Order: sequence, then C-alpha cells, then structure tokens
Amino acid sequence: MKIFIVLLLTIGFSFADTRPKIALVLSGGGARGGAHVGVLKVLEKNNIPIDLIVGTSMGAFVGGLYASGMSADEIKEMLITTNWEENIRTDFDRKDTPMRTKEVEYTYQGRLGLGVNVKNEIVLPTGVLKRQPMLMKFSELTEDSRNIKDFDNLPIPFRAVATNIVNGEAVVLKSGSLAKSIYASSSIPGGFQPILIDGIDLVDGGISDNIPIQTAKDMGADIIIAVDVSENFEDDIDVNSYFVVLGQMVNILMRKNANESIKKLTDKDILITPELDGFTGLDVQKYPQIIKRGLDATNKIYATKLKYLSMSDEDYSKYKKDHRVFKKVEAPIIDAIEIVNQTYISDESILKRLKVKVGDRLDRSLLRQNLMHIYNMTIFDSVEYDIKELDGKNTLVIITTPSWNNHGEMNFAFGIEDDSKGHSAYSLKFGYTKFGINSLGAEWKNDFEIGKRQKAYTEFFQPLDTTQRYYVKPALLYENILDLVPIQEGKKASAELESRRYGASFSAGAYINTYYQFEVGIGAYKDHVVAELIDDSGEDYNARPIYASISVDNLDDLNFPDTGLKSTIEITKEMKELGSDYEHTKIYLDLEKPLSVYNNNFTTYIKAGTVFNNHNDPDKLMLNDMFVLGGLFNMSGYAPYSLIGNHMFLGVVKYRYRIKDGGFFGSLDTPLYAGFSLEAGDAWDDGMSESLSDVKKSGTVYGAADTFLGPLYLAFGFAQDGSKSFYLYLGEKF
Repeated sequence: MKIFIVLLLTIGFSFADTRPKIALVLSGGGARGGAHVGVLKVLEKNNIPIDLIVGTSMGAFVGGLYASGMSADEIKEMLITTNWEENIRTDFDRKDTPMRTKEVEYTYQGRLGLGVNVKNEIVLPTGVLKRQPMLMKFSELTEDSRNIKDFDNLPIPFRAVATNIVNGEAVVLKSGSLAKSIYASSSIPGGFQPILIDGIDLVDGGISDNIPIQTAKDMGADIIIAVDVSENFEDDIDVNSYFVVLGQMVNILMRKNANESIKKLTDKDILITPELDGFTGLDVQKYPQIIKRGLDATNKIYATKLKYLSMSDEDYSKYKKDHRVFKKVEAPIIDAIEIVNQTYISDESILKRLKVKVGDRLDRSLLRQNLMHIYNMTIFDSVEYDIKELDGKNTLVIITTPSWNNHGEMNFAFGIEDDSKGHSAYSLKFGYTKFGINSLGAEWKNDFEIGKRQKAYTEFFQPLDTTQRYYVKPALLYENILDLVPIQEGKKASAELESRRYGASFSAGAYINTYYQFEVGIGAYKDHVVAELIDDSGEDYNARPIYASISVDNLDDLNFPDTGLKSTIEITKEMKELGSDYEHTKIYLDLEKPLSVYNNNFTTYIKAGTVFNNHNDPDKLMLNDMFVLGGLFNMSGYAPYSLIGNHMFLGVVKYRYRIKDGGFFGSLDTPLYAGFSLEAGDAWDDGMSESLSDVKKSGTVYGAADTFLGPLYLAFGFAQDGSKSFYLYLGEKF
C-alpha cells in the first residue's frame, strides 16, 4: 500500500505545476537532538528540499539555525567545537564577577539562599541554569537574522513551539526574535529560567508538543518528514535526586504528547527515529556519535522512503539560491546609545562599561562581551540590546531587567569539622544584605554566626562613583572564638582558648577591576583572651590597627579551581601612640594558583607571615601578633592550633582527579574528586632559629565532593614525625 501511494504521489506531482511542500518537523530531546544534524546532512546530500521547518526544544535550535541559512556542516561544527560549559551555567562567570561578590563566597561557601525582589518579597530563583549566557549564544548564532521579525521571511519559513507555564498550552512562535524563540522552546522547566515573550512566561515546548506535526499541517505541508529523538521514560527508575525526578517528569510528558502527535502522520509522511539507546539529553560531549546515529538512520530509509523526494542537480541548485543562501548583514554605524534600565544602578554605570562607542561600526562580538560583563555584575536578570532607527539615527538600545534578588539576598551556611582526635566544631551562619539603597549601589550587609565562632557583623558599603570603583565601608564587629589548643606539641592533652573582640572599623578602597582590590583601614577594638591553665590570661587589650591590603582573585571556582589566581598581601600596624596595647608590624601573604589538564588538577598554595618591631609585653597572653597552623591542608597531620608563632610559612601542592563532573547542572549535581596534598611549613617565635631542615613535612589523601552545602572532604592527614589526623568537614575549613 505504501509503495502504491508513493507511486501515485510521484506521478501526480510530475504532472503538477508545483512540487509538494515538504515540512521538516524536529522533536526535542536535549543533546540527542544532535541527530537532527545527521538527518539534514543526508537530505542535503541527496537533493531533498525543505520548504518549512517546525521544531521543539533542541529541534527548534537546530531547525532555527538551518532555517536562517546555516548548513548542516556548519551546525555540526558549532555543536562539536562549542564549550557548552561556558553557556550552560548554574552561576555567573566567577572570574568576571565583582570582588565584592567574591567576598561573599569566602563566608558562604554553600549555595543556600533566598532573594528579595523589587516588590520586597522573599523569592527563590526561577531556574537552576542562567538564561543570559545561553541566550547570548543563540544571539551570536542568529545575528544575521536579527532584522527578520517575521519567520516566514527567513530563507526557510520556520516555527518554534514553546509552552505557556501558566496553563501548559503550546505556543507557536512565528515572529519576533529568533534567538529568544529558540531559547523559549529550549528552556527546560526547573532547569533554565523561563523567558517572557509578548507577556507570556514560556518554557520548553516539549512539555506541550514535542513533535509539532499539527503545526506543520497548519502551515500547508503536503509531506512531513518527522524526526523523533524523544527519550523514553524509565519503568524501573531509581529516584535518588532532584534531577532524576525532574528528568523523569519531563520525559513522561514529552513521550506521551509525542506519541499522540505521531498518530497524526499519514501514509505519505515519513518518520525517522534514530537509534539513540545509551545517549541522554545531557550528553553534549557525544555530539559526533549522536550526529552519526541520525545520519545512519536516514541513510537506512533513503532508498525506500525518501528517494522519490530528491530533485535533479539543476532544480536543487535553483532551490538553494532561494533557500540556502546565508546572507551576511553589514553591521551599522552607531549614531546614538540609549539605556533602558529597570534596576537601581545608574544608567551611567552601565554606559561606562560599554566599549562600543558612538561613531563606531558595531562590533557585535565586542558588544556581546560587554553585555556579559555587565550581566556578571550579578544585579541583572538579563542585559539585551536592539538596533533601532530613531529620528533617522542608528540607535543602540541597551535593555536591562532586574535579577530575582535585585533588592536583597539572604545567605545561609552550615559547616562541620572533626579530626577524630577530640577536635570538632560546627558553624551556622546567616546573612542578609540589602541592595540598591541609592543610585550608586550602596549596600547594608549583616552577618551572624553561632558555633565555634560567635559573630555579629554589620557594615555599610557606599560606592563613591557610578562605576563602584571607589568606596568607603564603616563596620561594627563582635566575635568570640572558642577552640582547643594542644598544651604541648605532639601531646594529646589540650586546653580551651577563648578570644573575644568587639569594636568598629572604617575602611576605604578601590576595585581596580573585577579581580583587583586595594583597601586601607583603621579599627578600634577591645580584645579579651582567656586560656585554660594560664593564670595571667583573662585581661582586656586595646587594639588600634591600621592596615593596607592588595587582593587579586580571578579563580573560576573558589573551592575546586581550574584556572585563575588568588592572592592577598596585607600589612597591619599597631602603635601605642594610637592607644593600642600592641606594638608591632605584621605582614601576611598568601597565593593560590591552579593548573588543570583534562581531569587532573595541580594547585599550589603558599602563605607566609612575620611580625617585626614587636614590642608587646612578653608576659601577657596576646594573640594578635600570632600566626596559627594545623588542620586540613594547613599542615594536615597536626591538629588545629598545634603550631603557633610570630613567624609562619606554609607551602602546599594539592593534586585532585575529577572522578565525576556536574554535567549540565554544574556543582548542583555534585562533582566528585579524589587526590592528595604535600605540605611543608611551621610557625615559630622570635629567638628560635628556623632553617629549611627544621621545616615540618605533612600531607593528606582525600576524597571530596562539591555539594550545595559547600565542599565535603573525607581525608587522612599525616606528618613526618608520626602525627596524624582524620578529617570530616562540610561547608568550610575553620
């Protein structure tokens, strides 16, 4: 029967003035949608024309690019060579975030938090994955189609299918921004943030219509070539994580509506189902193999189902002139720049971060870099642009929208540490920061902590210019730390040491760029130190430090970095002329530098400190002029506070192997590591000679995970002299 219908169609169309209108319908399926490219390659090779394309999710991505004029080979090259980790992100690009944002990470290393929106409501983020990086990638790929608002005017008419998150109905996108339409169709609910188009919040079209066959029929298709790369849902699923549940839910919805759509195919239509067992929607690293599966499946049915659709070389050449020419659009000269800004930050602050200038021909690549730099200020939900002709001028319009936590954020952190030798500690932290107190971006920051450290801290951060480069920062502090200190090195006996500080400080500084900071400050504190078994402890001391520090931090990740550098140099001066009970100059330096090759990472960490001009009373228990070593990666074989002195040096080389990465969901899907460290260092007092032969040696072997509560370590530390410690810690090192 099938052969008979094909013969009738072939004869009928041969006598008709026009050939049949062929529609390509591409389903969603995540990375499995790479198979669509293999299908397109076979169709191109065999002169089979496509007159319209309808796609959902990954089908909208591949189909939209093809409809705009890209070839199958160009799409294949893009899929394989793109670093998708740069575009599919759970967080901002840390290297490019402001130093002040990075400082928050030092205190709150987990990912527990709430936001306060523009209505002063407490809110959660709307998606695990950030919209802006992926939307910028789609914008880059569709740049030459930016001025085409009606998708019927693309080289091949196109439709993308998304889902209205309010009522679950399918929304067919046929005009507007091609990049936004592709994103809307691809935004996995619970994964990517939704996008607002024409007043409707849209998510992945696979939820409502994963193989939009009816849409192709409504566009007048005579013959439909449908490609189904949908995943089948598992009958024996092991429900062990949020992502498993989310994935199963999405697969069930997609598979069921896909089956209903397939029933609408007629005998003249063609269904291609590539063999994709063993591939998931997250396998972006396997695009070459997935593309080949699409190619193999299409070649397999070509002779029996597709051959009669092939055109002659002459006719196909004419078809390509009309439908396969990728038209490059010349960038305009910018006559004016307009900022449409809905956030508290000033327009001037945004404008100064743009390197695109009036009178220049628009460099789209540079502009996208600028927009991502502005986005990484962390206060925007999106930063977009448009080119409009206003009063006869080419006007570059920058449009910003506020982030979900634009008016404030609440941070939470939890940490535990145990070295199996009686030294254990916990920490519970809560912080609240109010943003946008004025147009310069002033912030009121508050931190509270209980556990080993009891702390209350408040500061007012006031930028002095529109770019937030210069600032002043008054602050109040109270903290009380209780720890166990070994009575004698190498002995198990220990005593309690309690130190308390409260007072105020004032600092001023400059953010030279997103990863350099210079700060000077002065403080006025009252210190109180009590040591068990020391009779003369328990006295109060006045501290009046003045200090200067230079910091650099462009690590790509704070806890498990692969690239970048982190370093601090700080000089602190205490003088009795200022009312201090201390009299010394203290210099501290640290440096961290990672180097990664594939799954292997070597990180070098160095810190050193010294106190000179030290005229403190030797009979008094003063900790302000002391450095402390001991604990995990801090001379791991020795318990915390084991090594104390006026001078200190530590050198560490850490190796880690990435056993498992986080896939699409980054650290929220718990990357796993194993490794070891080699450590050398010591702390010593004035009058004690210290040579290289005296430096203590230590090391660790460990397993680690990057969890949403912060880093988790299970480690065994050992030292050259036989000292050893086991460690379990989560959240932070104390």
